[in-house]
Amino acid sequence: MKLSAIQQEIIDIPGNLVVRASAGTGKTHTMVSKIAKEIVEQKTHKVIAAITFTIKAAQEIKDRLSVDIVQHFIGTNNSFAIEEIIKPFMKDVYGNDFDIDMNTDYAIKTATFQEGLDKIRTTGILCSYQDNRKNFIFELAQNIVENSRSCKLYLQAKYFKIYIDEYQDCDRTMHNFFMFLCDNLKIDTFVVGDEKQSIYIWRGAYPEAFKSICQKPNFENRFMGDNFRSCQQIQNYSNLLCEETRFLYNPVETLENIIWLTPTSMDWAKLVIRQIDNNKKSALLRFSKDNARRGADILTSEGVKYIYIPQTPIADITTDTAWLYSAIAKYIIIDKYSVYDVISEIPVEGNENRKTVSVIKILLNKVTTFIEDEPSFYATVNELAEYLGYDTRTDHLAKLFQTISDTSFHVAFDSEKYDHIAITFHSSKGLEFDQVIVFAEDYNLSDMTSIYNHYVSVTRAKSKLIIVKMNNNNANCFQTNLSKIFSTRGLTLNDVIMFS
Repeated sequence: MKLSAIQQEIIDIPGNLVVRASAGTGKTHTMVSKIAKEIVEQKTHKVIAAITFTIKAAQEIKDRLSVDIVQHFIGTNNSFAIEEIIKPFMKDVYGNDFDIDMNTDYAIKTATFQEGLDKIRTTGILCSYQDNRKNFIFELAQNIVENSRSCKLYLQAKYFKIYIDEYQDCDRTMHNFFMFLCDNLKIDTFVVGDEKQSIYIWRGAYPEAFKSICQKPNFENRFMGDNFRSCQQIQNYSNLLCEETRFLYNPVETLENIIWLTPTSMDWAKLVIRQIDNNKKSALLRFSKDNARRGADILTSEGVKYIYIPQTPIADITTDTAWLYSAIAKYIIIDKYSVYDVISEIPVEGNENRKTVSVIKILLNKVTTFIEDEPSFYATVNELAEYLGYDTRTDHLAKLFQTISDTSFHVAFDSEKYDHIAITFHSSKGLEFDQVIVFAEDYNLSDMTSIYNHYVSVTRAKSKLIIVKMNNNNANCFQTNLSKIFSTRGLTLNDVIMFS
């Protein structure tokens, strides 16, 4: 993919850099290109850390990098804090009682920091706070890095650069931690994010932290606004939603790419189907799972098959072994998913290089032979986990067995093969579709959280956006507030949207 001028400039800028990257601007491609260039140019023993929020995002970075990354850290925020700081240096600060094996289980909640420490000392479990706006893992990592000289020296000696993706989803504690590494340890830091895509404020994300970096004197600041995903009309609509991108509005001659429907509850699906090109991929994005599921059923009854993509039972597992349950499910469910794909998903902190591919394949095939025998299935999954150095729990094995046994969950592991799907808009982040259907009632646009949610939803669309506006209070509020937003640029809804 050819680099734009701003992408090349971002890649070439040395030192601390913060990039505000709107949806569809190619931020991952730019970050990966920058990582590759700076790894090649680095002539010392030092390495990089590329930090993301999900294992999937970390794997995408690994897959896109063509340089040798064996010595480099590419993983999640939590795995970086745990593997590089908490596990090796906790005993320096809190004593030899913490020179123990540790595992995570974020389903275990504590009220105070001291309770969290006690839980580690007595059980070896790294847990989380009851208050999801607080972050135990990063509070602990911050205390350790501030008070362990060995930890500081280790990080300074090892890393020449830290790259942090989706920074708008960081909470206050994570932000304080990363800025300590940058400002106090003087490790160059690259930050990329977009406050407009902050849809996790409800669980502690603090987009103001990302915005504050843009004001720091020790950071260069760049903006990526060229959307390579959506057509100009959809870009206009999404850019108008937020003050910082309204200047990008560029009038178009025709408005057929955004359709506003005002149906009844009885005929909405019929009207939507008339607007959909059945030969192009589409997605119905709803706030709730139930509405997404019902919407898929109703659209299917009107003649176009929509597949609801559910959350699987294993999706809420938060232990170290969560990746393995997902990999086993994909190995069993997806035909082309191989043992090498399983190995590629072993987290950075794993010791995959010490394991034999043939042994892992034998154990995986053994698991597959017992998908109808629950006790034997548990035993063989446990055998594989032990070989890889992970622990299992009976309730989690039960969730894995349910995920594999109930075929309704299988679509979640290969959703890209379906032309028309229905999901929650939270699940749509990072995805794109030719056509997107949204309901006005899911976004009242009365606060920034709702505006950000709507921004993420509409920027999934490449060529067509269909807005379904029922006659109810929330939908009416949406229309009123959208009109007010557009009016800040002297525009009406009719200037941006085609009413049908």
